[in-house]
Amino acid sequence: MNLKLTLLAFCLITFVSSIFAQKEIDGFEKLNRKEYADAKRIFGDMLKANPKDAVALYGMGEYYFGTGKLDSAKICYSNGIEANSSYAGNYAGLGRLSLSSSPAEAEEYFKDAVKRSKKNVSILLAIAKIYADQTPKNLVEAKRYVDKALEIDPNNAQAYFLNGLLEIANGNVSEATLQFERAIYFDSKNFEAYLQQSDIMVAARNPVQAIEYLNKLIAVKPDYWLAYKMLGKIYYNDKKYPEAIKNYGIYFKNVKTDDDVTYYAYSLFFNKQYKEATDVINILVRQNPNDYIPLRLLGYISYETKDLANGKSIMDKFFTLIPTDKILADDYSYYGKMLSVTGNDSLAIENYKLALKKDSTNFQIYDEMYKASYKLKKYDEALAFGEKFLSKKPNLVTGDYFQLGKAYYSVANNIDLKADSLKTRDVFKADSTRQRLYYTSADSLFSKVVKYSPNSYLGTFWRARVNSSIDKETTLGLAKPFYEKALEPLSKDPVKYKKELSEIYAYLGFYYYMKEDHTTSLDYWKKLLEIDPENSKAQEAIKSLEKK
Repeated sequence: MNLKLTLLAFCLITFVSSIFAQKEIDGFEKLNRKEYADAKRIFGDMLKANPKDAVALYGMGEYYFGTGKLDSAKICYSNGIEANSSYAGNYAGLGRLSLSSSPAEAEEYFKDAVKRSKKNVSILLAIAKIYADQTPKNLVEAKRYVDKALEIDPNNAQAYFLNGLLEIANGNVSEATLQFERAIYFDSKNFEAYLQQSDIMVAARNPVQAIEYLNKLIAVKPDYWLAYKMLGKIYYNDKKYPEAIKNYGIYFKNVKTDDDVTYYAYSLFFNKQYKEATDVINILVRQNPNDYIPLRLLGYISYETKDLANGKSIMDKFFTLIPTDKILADDYSYYGKMLSVTGNDSLAIENYKLALKKDSTNFQIYDEMYKASYKLKKYDEALAFGEKFLSKKPNLVTGDYFQLGKAYYSVANNIDLKADSLKTRDVFKADSTRQRLYYTSADSLFSKVVKYSPNSYLGTFWRARVNSSIDKETTLGLAKPFYEKALEPLSKDPVKYKKELSEIYAYLGFYYYMKEDHTTSLDYWKKLLEIDPENSKAQEAIKSLEKK
């Protein structure tokens, strides 16, 4: 909510006193909330009952002023004066209409309003607010009228409230807070004061206290629906989407005339309530099929729900409508993910790069680029993106190191070092160096897995695999200590870890065979045969060793 308050909002307190009927109160309250259609209906009904009702004519004039129909507003104010020349509100209305073109004429209307108000504080405050709202603001005159009001009624809550608005306009936020607190103290039903305090707390990045003020307002008036919308926005910005959804739901259930559902839809989206989000955002799409904002969210939802063909069509249209400077990093990122899933990884990477230009802190994009490059078999690029992902991502978990370690291992294994007529010695040497480098990188990453998850076998087991690949002839036994260490936890469940144990027993059987320790070698081959009786390699090794 804007920290400035229009005269419409001010009139709820200013001209609605205990002598007014409830209909009048409701009408001005609708104006206060900018629910213009309802306000027009209420004041229209009053005028049907009494066409010369000066208060209803004033209310209808306020409706026209609020909706920009100034000529109609002037007619209503003038008819109100003709109907009851002692009612001050219509003089104030005419004064406001004259203020920009003829300040002297406006001042005469204000004097007439003050004269007829018989020292009624409300009219003084109304005129003060008119001065505060004019362009440029006349804060000096506004303050003069507020001070006059406080001289007559030092406990007037609305005067303190208006003082708070003037302090905000002057940049004195701390003093404004004190004025709003006084307004609430003298009138616990000064609803706008709660809203202003909440806005100040939001600006001060204090969402807890902002929420507290809104909850206090709701406690006083549970059907003040705007408070629920404001709560929804605060919770949305704080990424508390279930609470945002709850409050937005209450608001939109009761305010049918407000189509500003974007944040509500995004709250549902981030809470993974995709169907509900689609239902809400379709309201905006029906109103304007070429509005890129709802199309953006529909595109995101299409990706999340795997409706990729429709999603790509939506995003294609979205990019034709949105100005370039309005494109978000997520727009490129989501489009890139759609392209990648549908097999266009090269174009996906280009969109990821555009996303990074928009937001270089979005580390997750590097992971998407890694996956897309890997699918294209551009392994060097993929691993570079993977390393970038690790360097940018905060709060790394063991799985991050593990997955990149497996990628390095896989790429190293796929480097063909077989000699052929097309390979020069230099190429062969470069490939060999690159393979060794990748194995070393994989081993380094798996060592981090061991460090951060010491109770898991994975880091140790994969270090064994890497070192076995480095020492292909098993002459150095580089993998032996890692396989032996992994053997202890894995052997506790030979059924679950049959595959891993088979690999370990085969390695150790071969290792001891190479060392000519035939007894130990035979022991490991027999262990392999116990868990895998059909293993031909174990059967052949046992036959050979038993002959020896």
